[in-house]
Amino acid sequence: MVRHEGARWDVGTESNAVHVERISDSDKRLFEDLLAPEEARELAGLLTKYADKLDESRDSDRSDDSDDSHKSENSDKPDKSDSHTSDSSDTSEESDDSDESSD
Repeated sequence: MVRHEGARWDVGTESNAVHVERISDSDKRLFEDLLAPEEARELAGLLTKYADKLDESRDSDRSDDSDDSHKSENSDKPDKSDSHTSDSSDTSEESDDSDESSD
């Protein structure tokens, strides 16, 4: 068996079940369980779901950061929201703001 640095997950089959074990970087058993095949599939689905949420959150944070840097580059220009005139561009900005706040 090849020795890996850091904590690891050991997964295998045992007695018609999926054996899941978490081993620390110092080779101490932290977690162990036997799951029925359907339970293992459900757990895999949940793990994937939450990992995807984190990826989406990171992607959203990156796009927000790039939007902020773009806004700061144009900070010497007057912001349309400071203007008190009523035209169609003010209406479209308000609808954009409401879309962002619903997340």
